[in-house]
Amino acid sequence: MPMIAYGLVLGGTLVHSGSVSAEGARMATAQTPFRIASMTKSFTATTVLILRDRGVLALDDRLDRWLPWASTIGLPGAAPPLTIRHLLTMTAGFPTDDPWGDRQESLPLGAFDRLVEGGLSFCRPPGIDFEYSNLGYALLGRVIAQATGHDFRDVVADLVLQPLGMASTTFDVSDAHGHATGFRRVDDGLVEQPETASGAFSPMGGLWSTVEDLARWIAFHEAAWADDPADMPLSRWSRREMQRPHIITQVDEAEGPAAHSYGFGLYVTDDLRLGRFIHHSGGYPGFGSHMRWHPDTRWGIVALANRTYAPMRKVCTDVLAEIVAEDCESARRSRARDALWPVTRQAIGIAESLLARWDDEIVNTHGAMNLDLDQPREERRRQWQALARDLGPFQRMPDTVTTRSPAHARWRMQGRSGDVWLEVLMSPECEPRIQTLLAVGADSEGRP
Repeated sequence: MPMIAYGLVLGGTLVHSGSVSAEGARMATAQTPFRIASMTKSFTATTVLILRDRGVLALDDRLDRWLPWASTIGLPGAAPPLTIRHLLTMTAGFPTDDPWGDRQESLPLGAFDRLVEGGLSFCRPPGIDFEYSNLGYALLGRVIAQATGHDFRDVVADLVLQPLGMASTTFDVSDAHGHATGFRRVDDGLVEQPETASGAFSPMGGLWSTVEDLARWIAFHEAAWADDPADMPLSRWSRREMQRPHIITQVDEAEGPAAHSYGFGLYVTDDLRLGRFIHHSGGYPGFGSHMRWHPDTRWGIVALANRTYAPMRKVCTDVLAEIVAEDCESARRSRARDALWPVTRQAIGIAESLLARWDDEIVNTHGAMNLDLDQPREERRRQWQALARDLGPFQRMPDTVTTRSPAHARWRMQGRSGDVWLEVLMSPECEPRIQTLLAVGADSEGRP
């Protein structure tokens, strides 16, 4: 690889950047544009969500509402209509089109529309399963153009790039000043790859960008999980929608073990040990790239290289995993605790006070109507008083609070003669009350 440019992002700030160059190659910087290929899909998806939030289109709109010529697309018999949501989540049913799609970027719009009108091939009906599709994102680009009446590239620039100050990110290679030259590896060295013009397939892979600009992009999306109050150009709720699993892609042992899913223009990896990563790669003739972030610790990484399908995902995955490994568990717990409802926090204190000294009046005031039906009051009282008598007094063990929602908490109390696990779950009423109130002694290994 002649050049690699990379950067590390923490809490929305590019905290480190650097580059590596082969002997005789020029040195890249954080301002050097590279083709980012399929990382472009996240920009296309963001634009669709902005238009959705403005009421211009709906994710469940049929494709042929915006592209009437797609009525002859050739769906399998009895298949449901093909929708914008199917295209966003790679569940349209098209066959995977790498590397065919990588060679289609410059296809003129008219030729692309005729291709669609003539019918396409489907592996399965829409909505059934994930299969990576560049074609699907090319169709999204045409939907954006039809829905707005403007060139897709101009819409992305106006709605996304300009508001975020990404001045060095462009679809036009002539505007990517000082850009990296792409190369392909051959037996006796490297062969320079020709530059391609923007066209119908640009929505799936046509952007040029820099480490500096992509750090802004990572920061914009990662901030959605930090309750960023700034909703421009896309609300944090819609950004979270992009970054949550919509369709599972695979489960494997190589990264975790981990479950991999696709959101809207972004992959989601749930690692059993390290937590959730959001990411996307870019592979193109002459280029390879990857961006990745870890919402719990707020670390992110981006790496850009100028060789065909350079394996930047492997590099970034290993590096970011090493960076977050030490802090990921405490950060995940901290973020979960920060998200608890105030009444859930109050319930934690109530449960601890009941373990120290049972009080029926407190249970009457804060307990939901199901508590005594699920376990008679006298039985619950005896159980809690026995734990206090046999194991207490208690103090909360730091960093043991876990939660599956803002309404739930489970934590460990250390006693003089043994430990106890407490758990509370709040009801969905307007004024939530405690619907689950559990105390369980820990075994010799500290498990409930």
